[in-house]
Amino acid sequence: MFKGVFEHQLDDKNRLRIPSRFKKELTGENGEKTYSFFRGMNRCICVMADDLLDDTIGEISEEAISESSQASTMFFASIFSAEEDSQGRVVLPASLKKMAGIKKDIVTLGRGKRLEIWAAERYYEYLEGVDYDKELKKLGI
Repeated sequence: MFKGVFEHQLDDKNRLRIPSRFKKELTGENGEKTYSFFRGMNRCICVMADDLLDDTIGEISEEAISESSQASTMFFASIFSAEEDSQGRVVLPASLKKMAGIKKDIVTLGRGKRLEIWAAERYYEYLEGVDYDKELKKLGI
């Protein structure tokens, strides 16, 4: 399970490194790193191990053609497989980078079964003024 937060930056070629403490959760059964990016809520980018993403896709793809929604169309269209280079860097897809408003500074946080990548400015704006105690009670903690 992913948890915690990490502040970092894209390099000049729009590449990032998934923080090392999150890498283990993105490793497949044979030791290969297989994960994908997709559009999340609140204009963040989600990252999920492909085996878990495949389970999610399996559930969503059960919808009948007549029940197809804009949300599922947008979700499927936003999925990009990650391809790491020999140094463990991965290019952030341009369309997702634009959607998230990412320029250089990013925040990657663990959200259970997925990671979220945010433009740092947007992440801190999203949390600004939140009553943490009130929100924590909503979670039943």
